Amino acid sequence: MAKKIVVLISGSGSNLQALMDAERQGQLGSGTITLVVSNKKSAYGLTRAAEASIPTHVRTLKEYKDAGKTREDFDRELAEYIEESQHPDLIVLAGWMHILSPAFVDRFRGKIINLHPALPGELDGAHAIDRAYSEFKAGERTKTGVMVHFVIPE
Repeated sequence: MAKKIVVLISGSGSNLQALMDAERQGQLGSGTITLVVSNKKSAYGLTRAAEASIPTHVRTLKEYKDAGKTREDFDRELAEYIEESQHPDLIVLAGWMHILSPAFVDRFRGKIINLHPALPGELDGAHAIDRAYSEFKAGERTKTGVMVHFVIPE
């Protein structure tokens, strides 16, 4: 039986594209991407997913804040939506630019991984690869790397 993978994005979806390519080439084992979620309505990754016939869902924190709700409300209700609609085996944060609270993480403990294009403690935030390359060209950096890790509340 196929393992359900939900991918969370905030931007262009280049990591999502790599995952979709890997799935198409049979490199995700029994995994299949069943949903792409974005916290940005304009994220190009939503177009990538739609072109690959993968369902998408958009939910923005601004909508919650405007309604007087909290980040925890956002995380809890997003977790409920993902659980009820997908029952995922794995959640991949692939350029998801929102730190998830325990309201989300505790619901999927051991099932959430984060892809980060830098070594631990380096290049937090967006555009890490671009920044690493710029630092290298300026002679300020001699190495970089990538990190994939399980997400924990801490």
